[in-house]
Amino acid sequence: MKRGDVVLVVVPSELGRPRPGVIVQAGEFNKDLSTVFVCPVSSDIQEKLSLRPVIEVQPSNGLRLRSQVMTDKMIALRRDRIRQVIGHIDSETSEQLDRALLVVLGLAR
Repeated sequence: MKRGDVVLVVVPSELGRPRPGVIVQAGEFNKDLSTVFVCPVSSDIQEKLSLRPVIEVQPSNGLRLRSQVMTDKMIALRRDRIRQVIGHIDSETSEQLDRALLVVLGLAR
């Protein structure tokens, strides 16, 4: 797993139903930590939320529906909650995600 991978995850509050998410943790920490930071992905598009980058359907990302990365709902998941890598976001989406995370985390200047 590496930053930008689209993965299927099981979020405890979702009653065990797998859903897509994007790994946002830096790759150099993925081997050493027991948890991984993931932003859930939703196909319920909220147009007014600029903090949620849109991911268009592409064979490379493994998504079936146009979706949004929910940066405002970033979570740390145990590794066993991550089922499999289904794809990877493109560089444009990655840049939008980085900008949104800076704002959500209060690091934008």
